[in-house]
Amino acid sequence: MSFRENSCATLRPHRSSEAGSAYLVAILALVVLTIAGIAVALITQTEMQIGANEKMIERAFYAADSGVALATVRKLVTHQPAWSEIYEIPDPEGYGLRLEHQVDVSAFLPIGFSPCNLCDVNNAGEYGAKKYQRANHAVASTAIRRVPGSETPLAEKAVGAMVEFQPWELPPEGLLAIQDQAQLDKVTPAF
Repeated sequence: MSFRENSCATLRPHRSSEAGSAYLVAILALVVLTIAGIAVALITQTEMQIGANEKMIERAFYAADSGVALATVRKLVTHQPAWSEIYEIPDPEGYGLRLEHQVDVSAFLPIGFSPCNLCDVNNAGEYGAKKYQRANHAVASTAIRRVPGSETPLAEKAVGAMVEFQPWELPPEGLLAIQDQAQLDKVTPAF
């Protein structure tokens, strides 16, 4: 045997115990990467669901806030004690679903009157007594976001507000007190 043949034989020893080890390492790396990919996909899906739920609750909040604004406008326009109303408002951005908001607005309850510091007419002496006052009212609104016809809410939010009007002409004494306990119970939890 020549020197050249002998050196080649020593450079490439045949090891039967290491045969296929690269294959096993590659399979193990693929399994680890697959598990990491599945974990990232699940975390992303959960974060997307959380974002969608937050958006749904935010929309319910703005619907409830709209109910407070409706009650305020109704009180300003009619100048009468406003009783509770329920509005059904369709949602144009239902993402393929037909969704709506049911907005339950409480009565606009007077909670206090005080002298109006912006009313020059009170100082004119024409009326004798102070006819115009600063009027404080309480109102509450609850919005429920749901699929029409379904009783299961997707989101629900309540908003309470105190609104001050001045100058406000004092109503007759009979209109100042609201006797209906159900109306008072609607406003109380919001505060």
